[in-house]
Amino acid sequence: MLRQGDTKTMKRILITTFAITMLAAIAGANNGGGHGPEGYGGEAGAIVASNGTIFVTSSTIDTGTRTSTTTIKAVSSSGSILWTATLSNAGRLELSDGNLIATNTTSASDGTVSTTLTAISTSSGSVAWTRTLNGRVTSLEPFSAGTYAIVVVPATTSGGSATRSLVAIGNDGSVLWTVSLT
Repeated sequence: MLRQGDTKTMKRILITTFAITMLAAIAGANNGGGHGPEGYGGEAGAIVASNGTIFVTSSTIDTGTRTSTTTIKAVSSSGSILWTATLSNAGRLELSDGNLIATNTTSASDGTVSTTLTAISTSSGSVAWTRTLNGRVTSLEPFSAGTYAIVVVPATTSGGSATRSLVAIGNDGSVLWTVSLT
């Protein structure tokens, strides 16, 4: 038999779970938004921090300019929205040492590609740092001192070949080191 306090706790857990599920569903219904592959959003989803905060994304696309806007909402474990941040053309997201790292890859008319990484503070939703890398970031993996990025620079000449590198990015956005994988 449940006691009065147990019933209230269960009710609060069910309401919080329902609210989180609804936020994830809204993010998924909004033009396929969510963290995932680069481009115009991915499958709906949420990133959960160790303290229970949930980061839910949604994307909208301007079909005229083919640009997207990504909205990130931080939701506490009790179901209240802590902050909202908006990024232009954000691709994949990764949680790393108190920051959400977002990618934005652009291609120039000469065939060169660059990716801007933007770190959003998980405590406030403000931009902590930005870093632009030459090439397309294909993978982000957090480690204790920052984030590893796999960067591919495509060939810009006929018969040329792409290069791949592993780049270690510090928690402050600085490049710690780069190793060629080609």
